[in-house]
Amino acid sequence: MRPLTLRNGLVLIVVAALLPISILIGIQGLSTLRYSRALVENKLITSALARAGSRRDLLIISKELLLTLSKNDVVRAGGTGCREALMIGFGYNPAILNLARSDAAGRVQCSVLPLEQPVSFARETWWQRGIKSRTFTLSPLVIGQISKKRTIIGMQPVVADNGSNDGAVTVAVDATWLERSLAGSKLAPDAVIAIIDGAGRVVLANDPEPLPRFDIQAGNAKAAEAIAPDGAAWMYAVAPLYEGQLYIVYAEPRSLAMASAVSQIRISLILAALAMLLAALAIWIGTNRLVLRWLESLSALAAQFAQGKFTGNLASYNTAPREIALLSTNLHTMANAIKARDDDLQVALTAKTALTHDIHHRVKNNLQIVSSLLSLQAAAITDPGAREALSQTRARIGALAQIHRLLYEESHDSDHGNVNIASLLTALCVLMRSLHRDQSHIHLSCNAAWQTVPINNAVPLTLFAVEAITNGYRHAFAAGASGTICLHFDRTDDQATLMITDDGTGFDVDQPTTSTGQQLMTAFAQQLDGDLAITSARTGTVVRLTYPLEVIR
Repeated sequence: MRPLTLRNGLVLIVVAALLPISILIGIQGLSTLRYSRALVENKLITSALARAGSRRDLLIISKELLLTLSKNDVVRAGGTGCREALMIGFGYNPAILNLARSDAAGRVQCSVLPLEQPVSFARETWWQRGIKSRTFTLSPLVIGQISKKRTIIGMQPVVADNGSNDGAVTVAVDATWLERSLAGSKLAPDAVIAIIDGAGRVVLANDPEPLPRFDIQAGNAKAAEAIAPDGAAWMYAVAPLYEGQLYIVYAEPRSLAMASAVSQIRISLILAALAMLLAALAIWIGTNRLVLRWLESLSALAAQFAQGKFTGNLASYNTAPREIALLSTNLHTMANAIKARDDDLQVALTAKTALTHDIHHRVKNNLQIVSSLLSLQAAAITDPGAREALSQTRARIGALAQIHRLLYEESHDSDHGNVNIASLLTALCVLMRSLHRDQSHIHLSCNAAWQTVPINNAVPLTLFAVEAITNGYRHAFAAGASGTICLHFDRTDDQATLMITDDGTGFDVDQPTTSTGQQLMTAFAQQLDGDLAITSARTGTVVRLTYPLEVIR
């Protein structure tokens, strides 16, 4: 997981600080939405009740008129003078198209509008329902048989003196007039006012667009919602128009009715989000200007000091914040202290290097003196065995002298405790040829990879090579026979291999030996944590030493 950046962390802190305020703004917006919805619902209910009142008067007047006419003897008789009596009751009302008296069989006996032919209501559903009810009833929207217009018919049954059915008095209310009165109401944009029946079906409306089927129970004295056939959502309220038969509905599209409330809560949420965004942006810019660009500069300054370049520019931090400027001052003070210490260390290192080189030089000279003394001593000894022992010792001392010579001459390696193995083994081969110049018929070759090895590896490795080469000179060839001894050094990954081969007569490696040289080679191999392998045949001998390069003791 990647660590959090300073800029992102500060932005998260600001967001966390503004989140409660944003939540409160959201809660306030929801509260406003609920309050606005309550206002819309009250408006719907009030509008429905107000519009139902003015139209309810027409139906009440119609009911009272029919009730009066149903008790008029002339109208009840249905004969001569019936039409004149109906016309007196008709008066002048633009909402009423006709008044009529029908007998118990539904046949019209008299009518305000003249009858062109006999008319019977007996087959009309509204007539059959009204006769049974014995009270004032209203029909759905129908085409009047006499007026030939869209009407809503009010019916008042006439009861004979013996209590039997004696027909009815009917009034035809002009549906077109009702539509005009609905359309003439002052409505909100896209609002609809409609007259519905007891099943919620639209009877008349001021707008021909598709309307939902309204639920009378859900919308009575409270607001409700419904979905129209075209998928539009409506909010509405229902007010009774006449005794459970007709109702007034006032409806508005939900999107328009709640537009103001939704817009207000949307603005509140946008403002909250904008506040958080602006605060985060301010933190982003402020953090970059006040902190991050200075931290990046300090990081580059620290990297410069880490490379040993202590020439900083303290004055460039004069305009930085006080804490950053103080940190820059501390870094420059630390850099100056490090530079002073490095100068002291460099002086000390130079003195140490000179002293180390002098020591190596003196050791090399001393070893050469010892080697010369041994050479003089060997010249004075007549015993071949003693002379050979002194010669072997001289070779070992010479090998050590070569190591110190390389440490003295190649200071760039000796400073790190390393020597160049190619130079060392090449010099060793020169020394071995000099020590065995009386065996010039034996050729010694050296092939070493050019690389450095730790001095702790170089000493046992060189002494191992001295013993192996000496054994080759002493035992590999018959007296006076010529031959070749090859020294080869190479590395593969982290392993080094030193191999000394000859093309002499070989020997039986399975025979136990008390040779000092082989014992020393075994000891040097162990010191290097290496593996020693000696193979020999009539075609020659191979001495192989394999060891890890990183071993330092």
